[in-house]
Parts: sequence; structure tokens; C-alpha cells
Amino acid sequence: MKKYLCLFILLILMSCTSLTASEKKVTQIEAKTISSQIMQVTEELKDAASSNEYNKLKEVFLPTFKNNIIVKKMQEYDLSGLTFVFSDVNVVSKNKANSIMVVNFATASNYYKLTWKKTNDNTWKISNVAEKK
Repeated sequence: MKKYLCLFILLILMSCTSLTASEKKVTQIEAKTISSQIMQVTEELKDAASSNEYNKLKEVFLPTFKNNIIVKKMQEYDLSGLTFVFSDVNVVSKNKANSIMVVNFATASNYYKLTWKKTNDNTWKISNVAEKK
């Protein structure tokens, strides 16, 4: 009976402990390098939008069905009059990050949640755009 009681207590203790490896956590140095890489991409996006270079804009997005629709809709408008503002990057993991994009036109502002993913060729691209309400 003591064996079963000890086994039961041992199982409870094991289930309460976290055995997750620390490799999923991102160090501050890695977070800063990821942030700087994403900020470079956002600067490229701003430059492409101000000069209406839609091919460069298309390169910033991952080629998903939703993103292809977004890029096609963007091609219908003159983006040179818009102002793009990006928040600081929230690094989730080594391959994923989040940020907020604000698009200003005259007195109107639209907010979007961006999800960034690192591709196989070590470039950061927007994988998801969601309107922030």
C-alpha cells in the first residue's frame, strides 16, 4: 500500500513540474536581432508603399490565399498618400513575432495585428493580418 501511495504522490509531483526545455525561450540578444531584422523589413515595406512598388510589397507577405487577396486589394489603391506606422516587435519565438501596424490617411487610422514568420531562407514575412478592433 505504501508503494502505491508513494507512486501516486510521485506522479502528482511530476505532473506539476515543468519539463519544458529552455530552447523555446528567446534571449534578449536574439529578440533584439529579430526586432532589428523585422524593422528592416518594415522600412522596406514603407518605401515600397510610398513609391507604389507593388511587386516589392508582394515580397513582404507570405504567399497564402488570404495574403494574396490583401495584396490584390492593395494594388487597387494609391498607397503613396498613406502613412504606415509600426509598433515595437513582440518576439514570440525564434520563428514567430507579432506587431501592430497603423495605416493613416488624412484623419482616419486603421489598426492591424501582424504576425511575422521566418521563412526557410531566413527572411521575415507577414503571415497573417488581422484588423484590430
